[in-house]
Amino acid sequence: MRVYEFAKEANVSSKEILEWLAQHGHDLSSHMAILPDEVLELLMSSFGKEAQPTTQDKVVEKPVAQKPLEKAPAQEEEKPKMQQSTTKPHKLPPKKIDPHGVMLVDMPLGELARQVDRPVSELIVTLLGRGIVCNINQVLPKEVVADIARSYEFEVIEPPKEKKAVVQESPITIEKKEERPPIVVVMGHVDHGKTSLLDYIRKARVAAREKGGITQHIGAYDVSTPHGNLVFLDTPGHEAFSRIRARGAKVADIAILIVAADDGIMPQTVEAINHAKAMDIPIIVAINKIDKVDPSRIDIVRQQLTEHELLAEEWGGQTIIVPISAKTGKGVDKLLEMLSLQSEMMELGADKSASAQGYVLESKLEKGRGPVATIICQTGTVHIGDFFICGNTFGKVNSLVDCHGKRVKEAGPSIPIQVAGFDSMPDVGDTFKVVPVQEFKKIKQTGGPKKVSKIQQIGAQDTIALVLKADTHSSIEALLGSIEKVSKKEEKKFQIIHSAVGDVNESDILLASTTGGLIVGFHVKTDSKASSLAQKEGIQIRHFNIIYKLLENLQDYLKSKEEVKMVREKMGEALVLKVFDIKKVGVIAGCKVQDGKFVRNGYVTVWRGQQKVGEGKINSLQRDRKAVKEVNTGFECAFMVDGVTDFEVDDRIECFIEKPEKK
Repeated sequence: MRVYEFAKEANVSSKEILEWLAQHGHDLSSHMAILPDEVLELLMSSFGKEAQPTTQDKVVEKPVAQKPLEKAPAQEEEKPKMQQSTTKPHKLPPKKIDPHGVMLVDMPLGELARQVDRPVSELIVTLLGRGIVCNINQVLPKEVVADIARSYEFEVIEPPKEKKAVVQESPITIEKKEERPPIVVVMGHVDHGKTSLLDYIRKARVAAREKGGITQHIGAYDVSTPHGNLVFLDTPGHEAFSRIRARGAKVADIAILIVAADDGIMPQTVEAINHAKAMDIPIIVAINKIDKVDPSRIDIVRQQLTEHELLAEEWGGQTIIVPISAKTGKGVDKLLEMLSLQSEMMELGADKSASAQGYVLESKLEKGRGPVATIICQTGTVHIGDFFICGNTFGKVNSLVDCHGKRVKEAGPSIPIQVAGFDSMPDVGDTFKVVPVQEFKKIKQTGGPKKVSKIQQIGAQDTIALVLKADTHSSIEALLGSIEKVSKKEEKKFQIIHSAVGDVNESDILLASTTGGLIVGFHVKTDSKASSLAQKEGIQIRHFNIIYKLLENLQDYLKSKEEVKMVREKMGEALVLKVFDIKKVGVIAGCKVQDGKFVRNGYVTVWRGQQKVGEGKINSLQRDRKAVKEVNTGFECAFMVDGVTDFEVDDRIECFIEKPEKK
């Protein structure tokens, strides 16, 4: 039995079960983990009352506690059971009672071994005799700590009462958290069944006439399932994902990767995996078309997924894999259940009372309504009458239409909603933010916020994302090693987020846009649609036929992205002979250059003896009342300095220029 299956029977959440198990020394990976027999028996004894109606055929003859073990009454009922195991003969000689004793708290096995002054290996063997398997870092529940301490004749000391109040603080925070539906993105290779899956879910829910059935509406699906509400978004080919990711945000919470059982992993499947990893969200794999293939094909696909760091739960990994058939509907309900369980473990929440903030999924012009946009809020609630800013436009919400085409007065987090009231057409991926009326008026007076171009964002961080396309696999292998060597020599590094054989396509452009990266092609071309999209997204594509030119270009690109450090170089010294204070002009220093030269726009430092008087930049340099670029040694000159007016005769002035630091 898996964790989530027991949680369903016990009528509690999977997270509560996992937390309870962790407190009692059983650290399971996730809600998909299989429960060992001894752990299942322990859970039955603690959650048996809730699980009894659906587990009559299981071990129910044993006495069960009425409440979870972590509560005080359950601990008292559990103690006799633990004491029974201590009646077994112990081969080890008893230790004298330590006056300090052992504190009755959950503690790692290593710490318990230190307190009872016994080797860890000895305690591991002792616990094995009691049916408990653990390692040195595993945390033992206090009941087991007490059992071991008494078996070695150590006094068990109750912890101070002050600690109990601290434990009760966390549930208060959780209760205040308002849940929101998870936002799910469906991705995968062409013809692997993305649309078929969404169509099946839509038809099934509408046929079942469930409240909040799905309606496809401008790039978003709203789904009501027996396991809770879900919001589906279009695939990563949707324009929103590129622009939203380029602004350092993510709109989806979970990704479904569709893989056809008959085809297995395909080039666009790998690109979809890279998209999901770039968005840093959990991936649930749906192996589709199982109605068309032999069951052995499912394991073959699982094996292929391991090559891309997606190891199935059944094989000891962390990735949930669900075989489905979008045609017959087999496994679809299981997939929806896994999505709900995953969102439950993520504890998705939002402050519905805050000012709304989200992202534009789509925008268009509608007759009679003007510019409208579909937005999805990640926090807060948007109401009719709210003032907002969005990209380089702004406005006031004058109507809201939900995914069923109905007019509503407000919309909360995760709910796709169509907003009207924009001053001009917003761009897909723009940030939508509700603001106070005072801030709105100020923004409106200045003409709206300014946007940052995509090209300016490329290379803005220490790592520069790179998409590599080549004509053969051998070319890719050679380039990967060479580019890594180039990166090691520079301060900024290339991070290759995707490499594949073939021409540059739209998916490559979207991936580069998602990560704000650069595309390099070797002996390949860019198709026409990809070229148009690259120009629209502001993505650079560089093509090469000679490998050393490619590497030189990338090295120059890295150097151009490094911050240029400026250093000052001394040019000359001068002595002040006379000071002129001219009305409406300023203070002028009449000097004689004693060493080197003085240059226009040079930086100067004024010294009076050993004391520094001031420093600034020369804004006017003259010789014989004529403006000049420089004055050499032995000649007299006059100049004004920005920031310095306190000149005196015999002051010493040094002149510098700034130039890039040599490496």
